Amino acid sequence: MTTPDGQLLQAAMAAVRDCADTMETQAASLLQALLKLPMDEGLRANAREQSEGLKDASSRVTFELALLQTELVEGKTDTATVVQRLSSMDALMMGALAAMPDVVDELEKAAERDEANERAFVLVIEATGVLLQGLENAKAATQVLRTATSNAFRT
Repeated sequence: MTTPDGQLLQAAMAAVRDCADTMETQAASLLQALLKLPMDEGLRANAREQSEGLKDASSRVTFELALLQTELVEGKTDTATVVQRLSSMDALMMGALAAMPDVVDELEKAAERDEANERAFVLVIEATGVLLQGLENAKAATQVLRTATSNAFRT
C-alpha cells in the first residue's frame, strides 16, 4: 500500500483509529473523574451514561477497524468498501457524541445554580471539545479518501 490511494487509505484508517482511541481515553477519564466530583446525582448518572456510550462506541470502532485491517491484508475488500465502512464508523462515533452537548448544557445550568458543579462542567466540556476535534479529523480523512476514490472511478 505505497500508492497514493494506499497512503490515503492508511491515513483515513489511522485518523478513525486515533478518534476511537481518544474517545476511549476521554470516556475512561470522565468515568473516573465523575465518581469523585461533587455534583447532583441525576447529572452524574446522565454524564456517566453518556461516557459509557462513548466507551462502547470506541470499542466497537476499534473492533471494526481490526476486522477491516485483516480483510485488507487478505485482499478481501476494496477501497470503496473501506470508505463505506469508515464512514459508518465516523457516524457511530458521531452518534455517541451527539448527546454530549445536552450533558454540557445541563452541567452548565447546574454550575450556574451551584458553583460546586463547575468542575464537572469544565471536565465534560473540555472532553467534548477534544472529541469533536478528533471526530472532525476522522471525517476529513475519510472524505479525502472518498474523494480520491470517486475521482479514480471517473478517470
